[in-house]
Amino acid sequence: RGLDTRVLVKEYSGEDAIGLARAEQKGLGRLQSAWLKNYLISKNKQDLLQLMEEGEWAAAAQRRYVDGLTNTPTQKDDENLITLLELLSSQKAQFPAYLGEMNLNDFYDDETMDANQWYKMLGVKPPQPGSVWLVFEYHGLSTASSYAVPPLIQRSKLPPKRGMFGRLVQAPPLPPFRERARYVVQGVLKGMLAGVATAHEADIVHRSIGRNSFLLSSVGQDKREATSPYAVVKARLRVILSDWAFSATAEEATRDKEFGARSRTFGILGVDSYENQVASDDRIDIIAQKFAMAEDLNALGLAFLAILFTTLADPATPTAPMPPTDDDSWQRLFSEIFEKDMEQFREYCLNEDVWDSVVELLDEENGAGWNLLGDLLLARERLSEWYSDNKGGDSNDEGMDELVTANGLLSHPFFQMKII
Repeated sequence: RGLDTRVLVKEYSGEDAIGLARAEQKGLGRLQSAWLKNYLISKNKQDLLQLMEEGEWAAAAQRRYVDGLTNTPTQKDDENLITLLELLSSQKAQFPAYLGEMNLNDFYDDETMDANQWYKMLGVKPPQPGSVWLVFEYHGLSTASSYAVPPLIQRSKLPPKRGMFGRLVQAPPLPPFRERARYVVQGVLKGMLAGVATAHEADIVHRSIGRNSFLLSSVGQDKREATSPYAVVKARLRVILSDWAFSATAEEATRDKEFGARSRTFGILGVDSYENQVASDDRIDIIAQKFAMAEDLNALGLAFLAILFTTLADPATPTAPMPPTDDDSWQRLFSEIFEKDMEQFREYCLNEDVWDSVVELLDEENGAGWNLLGDLLLARERLSEWYSDNKGGDSNDEGMDELVTANGLLSHPFFQMKII
């Protein structure tokens, strides 16, 4: 049916890693189920929704291993699996499909199993004793981190091509800045935000967002196409938020002691703290959950900075020095050196010639780009300020609807402006 036949298999070995594997199963499974349910309801596909909710999909999947051992046809589970992948692919879902766990018991129990045979069949070494192998939909291995390189440098590292008579052919010039900017802003950045919004709408927080959390993939067979310095077609891009091992429901996240310590620094009491137990404010639970989401938004803001000020940077030569663009440097500059003052931060960026075009882009539409970065980077502070200014309200306070959300930011003017 035109679906990719490749899968991604992750091996988790060791007690800590296996704990992460189980957490990833749980977190991604929750998100996948919530997304499917919402999608099927929105499309009024009641028959398919009923099959899922009554457990027929799960039952077919659980029988698959035994059916394989007894040479029983697995068409039912095959059909369910293809349906899942078709739905996710057609809607460009922002998370990787979790397909299942490999049952390795036969391998461990078979004393005659030849390790070389395993390698010949799968191209990798056999599993470590007690390890867990999880299987996911394949989206390639290119991350936003690997993409966060000035295109001039990317172009200089492309493998040389030869033309007629074996002569080296120079790489073509890069696409115009505006074309690349449109792809970055309305394709990559908006796709990253959409991935976070999908999780938050399901009341799930990621809790480990960074450049490596996002896979930049293509709808074509060559998944690396999306991170090429020549990539400018948004329709061929698919942004995937991966690595769900540290995710939790927003409510679960608020029960974490370290989370409570962080929220207190912003004037928001820990849900399980003594102060909250004796307080009369019934909004604490809701505000704490919104703070958990605000932490995701803050981390996303740092990732946005990294993408914008690398992929759209314009160094004079491929070897010209670049200002630091790692997350720690951005955090130190914005929070400590410029004390979260966006205007001073803008002046710093403006003073770097390599970023002139980026600053001009962010200045458009009355500084829409800087406003978006402020909404993300200052999400925690603005939530804290709102909570402090509205003490005495209740959990039904209509003002809560005005707080910044990932879903609300998808219609931000920065994503709506024309970049031509």
